[in-house]
Amino acid sequence: MPIQPYSDLSPWESTAGVGPTIRGRRTDGGAPLIHFLHGNGFCGGVYWPMLRHFLPQYGLITHDIEGHGDSDNPEKFSGVEAVIERIPQVMADQGLPGQALIGMGHSFGGALTLRVAADNPGLFKALVLLDPIVMPAPFFVGVHIASMLGRHPLANASRRRRQSWASRAEVADRLRGRGTYKGWTPEALHSFVEYATRDESDKRVLSCPAELEAQIFERPVWPWAAFKQAQLPILFLRGKESFSFFPKAEKIALRANPQLVVKTLPGGHCFMQENPEAAYKVVAEFLASI
Repeated sequence: MPIQPYSDLSPWESTAGVGPTIRGRRTDGGAPLIHFLHGNGFCGGVYWPMLRHFLPQYGLITHDIEGHGDSDNPEKFSGVEAVIERIPQVMADQGLPGQALIGMGHSFGGALTLRVAADNPGLFKALVLLDPIVMPAPFFVGVHIASMLGRHPLANASRRRRQSWASRAEVADRLRGRGTYKGWTPEALHSFVEYATRDESDKRVLSCPAELEAQIFERPVWPWAAFKQAQLPILFLRGKESFSFFPKAEKIALRANPQLVVKTLPGGHCFMQENPEAAYKVVAEFLASI
């Protein structure tokens, strides 16, 4: 049976709240409905190799934040707090409150999901945080100092990165096996090329502008009060070879929220792109247990 493409899901858009038009895709299949927020520089479609396994048992709505995927670009990054405030406004515009919702997010999207859950009690039934960027205080302060000095390594790498290629094939050839994309399955890399880049004139360009990606890296989410406030079932799933702050972050999070379930999988920060089915199975087992 052929695999359903992500582009077959129904497109949606919203101008709720302040900022550029937000877009994504959805399918209102089973219940509960998964609300998915992506990582910095990505978009919902990049995660299709994992997310497609949840259908049709679960419904799915992918929510691309400003400047990512099909969402419009802001003149400049609106800021973390503005993005957090706007997410539930867009969700309400799409008729999501009142349904059984699972909040799921990766990286920046995982931290955003946690904060939205804390600020909006009862919105979600449970959370799935995939390698969420939840930095302990020393790391968080270090990022801010490095950013003020113009020395944030990820932000500087974003500003230097190539942003256009001659074709989809060239994008894939240049990214395959390198940096963030090391170890990704062919389907995962194809999903990035297809949904996180777009045609512009005679080139294929990144959907997320490099400067926006850099600004997001320089403004991490402060998560620790949110872990205490979000008293609901939470899966904290990370890659064993991901960032060095995660072991400390896990301990702090567990002290703040005893309902937290912590699990690891082989792989790095994008472990769900390296083995989408393994990530799905761990998440599905958690969701079946709540």
